[in-house]
Amino acid sequence: MPDVRRQEIAAEQQVVDRVYARLDGMRAQADELAREGHRRAAAGSIAGLVERDALVYRAAARLRALDAEAEGLVFGRLDFDDGETYHIGRLGVREDREPLLVDWRAPAAEPFYRATPGEPLGVVRRRVIICRGSTVVDLDDDVLSPDDVDGLRVLGEGALLAALCRSRGPRMRDIVTTIQREQDAAIRAPARGVTVITGGPGTGKTQVALHRAAYLLYTDRARFAGGRILVVGPSTVFTTYISRVLPSLGEDSVHLRSLGELVDGVTATRRDPPEVAQIKGGDGMRRVLVELMWQSPPTAPDRLRLVYAGQVLTLGADDLAGVRRRTRDGCEAAGTAPNAARPVAAATLLDALWARVDGAHFDRSLVTEDLADRPEFRRFLRAWWPVLTPTTVLSWLADSARVVGLDAGAAETLAGSYRGRSDWSVDDVPLLDELTVLLGDPPAAPRAPEPEWQLRELTTGTRHVATFVLSCGLRDGWELYAPGHPTPIALAGPTIDNDAITAAQRWAESVILREGHRVVGWTDGFDPHGEEGYVPVLDRPLSVAEPDDDPPTEDPYLHVIVDEAQDLSPMECRMIARRAEYASMTVVGDLGQATHPLAAGSWPHLLARLGKCETRMLDLPTGYRLPEVIADYAARVLAPGVAPTRSYRPGGTVSVRHVDDLPAAVREAVRRVPRDTTAAVIATDEAAKELAPLVDAPDVVVVPASLVKGLEYDHVIVVEPADIVAAEPRGLNRLYVALTRAVAGLVVLHAKALPAPLDA
Repeated sequence: MPDVRRQEIAAEQQVVDRVYARLDGMRAQADELAREGHRRAAAGSIAGLVERDALVYRAAARLRALDAEAEGLVFGRLDFDDGETYHIGRLGVREDREPLLVDWRAPAAEPFYRATPGEPLGVVRRRVIICRGSTVVDLDDDVLSPDDVDGLRVLGEGALLAALCRSRGPRMRDIVTTIQREQDAAIRAPARGVTVITGGPGTGKTQVALHRAAYLLYTDRARFAGGRILVVGPSTVFTTYISRVLPSLGEDSVHLRSLGELVDGVTATRRDPPEVAQIKGGDGMRRVLVELMWQSPPTAPDRLRLVYAGQVLTLGADDLAGVRRRTRDGCEAAGTAPNAARPVAAATLLDALWARVDGAHFDRSLVTEDLADRPEFRRFLRAWWPVLTPTTVLSWLADSARVVGLDAGAAETLAGSYRGRSDWSVDDVPLLDELTVLLGDPPAAPRAPEPEWQLRELTTGTRHVATFVLSCGLRDGWELYAPGHPTPIALAGPTIDNDAITAAQRWAESVILREGHRVVGWTDGFDPHGEEGYVPVLDRPLSVAEPDDDPPTEDPYLHVIVDEAQDLSPMECRMIARRAEYASMTVVGDLGQATHPLAAGSWPHLLARLGKCETRMLDLPTGYRLPEVIADYAARVLAPGVAPTRSYRPGGTVSVRHVDDLPAAVREAVRRVPRDTTAAVIATDEAAKELAPLVDAPDVVVVPASLVKGLEYDHVIVVEPADIVAAEPRGLNRLYVALTRAVAGLVVLHAKALPAPLDA
């Protein structure tokens, strides 16, 4: 190693050593903070326990941030024309109030990503510090202001290419050390409104989206911390692949979900065939669900038979169908959801039963009240109008006769996708989410009134009463209590004798009238002390306070990041829009990789589905991952009108082989994969199942073409492109995705004729 490079590495090593020494001190402080919390709890007081929880939480959060520098804490240096020098890293570190390391998200670090020779932003030299753990192994410099270099030493070239050419691992790495100018602009874009980040394969869209989440948390942690940012990916394979990026940047409070995980309690990984996905994802599916949820459940009884005053009252299947229709009409007019409609259904049933009663001498209200109290009526009502769950209702679609709003062929296709299935597909998840909203919550069960004797025998001290109460205190005479008040709101004083009940009630009526209520009578009750008193009967009931023990509603997301957004169906857009109702958004995608049969034709079309406006468009035109030769080959199958990505990387290899024995050719191609690299065999979903047993190599995986989007490997073996194209309506787009997953070598194996664009 030349002396100059060795000297510069040694100088940077001293800085890195100081940073890690300071980091050890910060860890010790965090450990001491946790110990102090436990010491305060030892006193046994409630205050001590609260202080312990707060201190331990702060200490744990700090330790998580300090332990996040998995791939090197220090990675950059800026030398400015005014003599200032900053070192850039994954988090900010201070020593004696001076910045020893500047967080990559801080404004002071922006020139590291944005400075160019044409616009140096005061930077003379930008240095990339390449570390292995805490050891500096190499340096790479960019000179942005040659006239100001003076005595600065300049080393190496190609830090970006060196980083890009590293072997891919099983998880996506962060790009914090190699963020480029246009990527940095997207990461630091304002949070408000909708930011659309577009770009072809290898442009770093996904990394930019994840670094944007980390940046938003850094700039406005008070607003976005605590799970207020949601990142949505296309599949669980994809979210597993990117799961390491945010923790490596010191952020673990972001919610990372695939489309199949957005409904609580459901994890869907299977995709439906394109013809089924087209039905489930279309706008018309909501109408199908609305018709479905008002139908009679398969287990509902089809006859109601009651006896009243010697008369047999019977409602048959046709009568019950009419009752259900009238119930639905009334509920839809009033905006009542099915799960809250049982009282309406009960009233409509009772009306139908009253129509069967023979005898004008009966009092209708007494008859219906008596019938409603019958155990057999209540049992029938629970079975005939049960509380429905989204999964229960969606399972009814296995019967094509229940599919209303689709033609017979589409209805049978939809029903067939549910027969013999015990799991849900990714395309079912938006339907479950839609049904959750449509079905609504059942009405809260009325609270049984607390027995009055409990006020006297099982309580101590005062209580909050639910209405006005007039009582005679032993010392203060007549007292009037108001709802929710344990102390009197008015005292009659000595002017009213303790035995003058009528006079006391007239006095209380005047006080209650000033409170906005008119008394029409009196009944017996108890005051907050459990003593006997008088409760007024009001001309209109008091409003009922909401119970304070209801489960708290989940805080809404404030920023939603959607990756591979070009493939969202209308129903998936509705599901995401509900989670982004109060949120700003970052929408990331590439129209050239749109494979869903209902994919939007343009970004304005997609944003209209999401119900969003105030949009800024940011394009990433340069591909940093995909080698030029692979990018040029894949671009042959691009849809007309989609501009190919400009590749930054030279090199790469493409091998196209016509073979007679595909399984043998796959085994041979796998055998030739270089060691210590990652590789994938990509084929149609059906072919992938057949090929998986043939691949016996630790670093080679078989991935169905439908799940490969967003992933990357050193070497990719694409099997039978013609079958990938024929498998779905947007087959050429799917093939484009498969061909652009390789970052070093691409092998195409085919026994059938290649698709026309590749056969040229």
